[in-house]
Amino acid sequence: MSFKIFSLQLTGKIKSVDTIEKKRKQLDDDYATFLKTESSDELKAFLELEEYVNSADFKAKKKETENLSFKGSEEENQEKELQRLQKSARIRNYFKVEGSSDLVRYQKDKESQKLSDFYALEDYVKEGDFEKDKKEVKSQVFKGSSEEKHLAEFKKLEKSAGIKAFNEYDGSEKLKNHKAFEASDKFKRYNELKTAAEGDKEKQKEFKSLSKDQAVKNYFKFEKSKKLKLYHEIAGSHNLTRYKELKELVNSEDFKKKVAYLKDKKKFEKSEAFKKYSEYKKLLSDSVVTFVLKYEKSKLYKNYLDVKESFDLKRHNELKEIIDSEEYKKQKAWLEDKKRWEKTEDCKKYKQYESDKKNPEIVKYFKYKDSTDFDFYKNWELVFEDSFAEAKLDAGKWTTSGMAAASAIGQNYAMPGDLSIFTNGSNIETGNKLSIKVKKENKKGMVWQMPAGFVPAEFDYTSGLICSGENFQVEDGIVEAKIKFNPVKQVASSFYLSAANNVPRVNLVEMGAKNILGVYTLNGGGKIASEGLEIDNLKKGDYIFSLEKSGANFTWKINETEVLQLSNSELNKPLVLNVSSLVVDQLSGSANFDVEWVKCYKKK
Repeated sequence: MSFKIFSLQLTGKIKSVDTIEKKRKQLDDDYATFLKTESSDELKAFLELEEYVNSADFKAKKKETENLSFKGSEEENQEKELQRLQKSARIRNYFKVEGSSDLVRYQKDKESQKLSDFYALEDYVKEGDFEKDKKEVKSQVFKGSSEEKHLAEFKKLEKSAGIKAFNEYDGSEKLKNHKAFEASDKFKRYNELKTAAEGDKEKQKEFKSLSKDQAVKNYFKFEKSKKLKLYHEIAGSHNLTRYKELKELVNSEDFKKKVAYLKDKKKFEKSEAFKKYSEYKKLLSDSVVTFVLKYEKSKLYKNYLDVKESFDLKRHNELKEIIDSEEYKKQKAWLEDKKRWEKTEDCKKYKQYESDKKNPEIVKYFKYKDSTDFDFYKNWELVFEDSFAEAKLDAGKWTTSGMAAASAIGQNYAMPGDLSIFTNGSNIETGNKLSIKVKKENKKGMVWQMPAGFVPAEFDYTSGLICSGENFQVEDGIVEAKIKFNPVKQVASSFYLSAANNVPRVNLVEMGAKNILGVYTLNGGGKIASEGLEIDNLKKGDYIFSLEKSGANFTWKINETEVLQLSNSELNKPLVLNVSSLVVDQLSGSANFDVEWVKCYKKK
């Protein structure tokens, strides 16, 4: 009886299989979650978020945001500056004018034709042209004018005797008759007789008669008159030519008009200058003109013009646009918001970080990140397993005959003293677990007997064996199996590792006639020698038996609690897995050797 097993059970160091399997299941699930989380975008995002929210930059931005205030801010300064400008008399008066009905009227009237005419006339009146034109008009008088001189000269010529005679006879009937008589036959006869010889009395008589003719007498009277003489003297003279020129001039309509204009005492009132002046005076009292002139001189309008292009107005309008903007209103509300930090993207990130930090998968990841809990997964890999879930034994993993039997006679055989023979799988059941059935039944088989070798024999019991054989061999690593520990003294049920022969071998566990963990070897006399730990006082039930092989060194565990260490150089070689039950004493009924699963690991 092993006091060690008793002590470990008593102190609870050998925990229940349920506890271990639940823990393993949880750890398996946690490791799967850990691996999934480790490579997930969620973890990557969380780590980036964690790095950011713990950074100096984040803390500085948080502090800066929390310390923000409207008071003392650029926005407050802008608002105060605008208020100061709005209180300015210059700015207030500017806005009294800007957009007012008077300004609209002024701008409209200023562009009117009436104003255009007024300004043109005002320039004419006030810039000297009017006075010049007025002086010029008033300076134009008849006295001393060329017209007066021409008229005086004309009148003087007209009063002269020669011009009078000319005017009297030129084209007159008297002159025409005179000339006609001069061309008459009578006058011609008279002139002929006048030169007739004195001796020709008849002609002399005729001449005397004609000389007394009244027509002739009248002719010579007119011919010898002073007026006709003057007429002939003036005809073709310069004076006559000048007279005619002046007569034509003074009798022309233009001359008469000019003389009338020069003599007109009210010619200025009729002048274009006076007309323009009168129109100017009229416009000066016009409501449109008086409004524009008065408005232009008003203090409000002068202030409007002064401020219109000023820096203060530009700054006022710039600030007004800024402060009326949605952006400014949002910024002011932001600065006045006592909970502004909670509304930042950074705060959202922080809350997301805090939320993600509570995410079960994230929590689990960091729980295991720096722990040793997953060292087994990290250091070992599963290379062989069977949970015997299928209804048939997996032939790809197991054979139902041992290696020695297969190589010797191609079938299972018994050793001297064995009461049972291994069948070729008929005593093996699977389906959620492996169960090797020991049955009380007659069966023929072969037994090894020296020196005869293999000889036929009959057996009262049958049993079963499975072997990993060529399918799988353990070099270095861990072998563990969940086995029901329920010893039957007449049956040696073993889970062991061996080479081609059954001995030497490593017993993961053996129960029945002996309950032991350890190593079997052959002593010098060919007898089996046992070295290991007796587990007679191990309570019945399911256990996970583990064996770690490292070269020639072996370590056993029961339910993850180390119970034994041994070394054996003979077993420093590849070993196969064997599970069997062997009847070693009379058994009244049957017995089962149950293995729920097998797992083998090797170091990565």
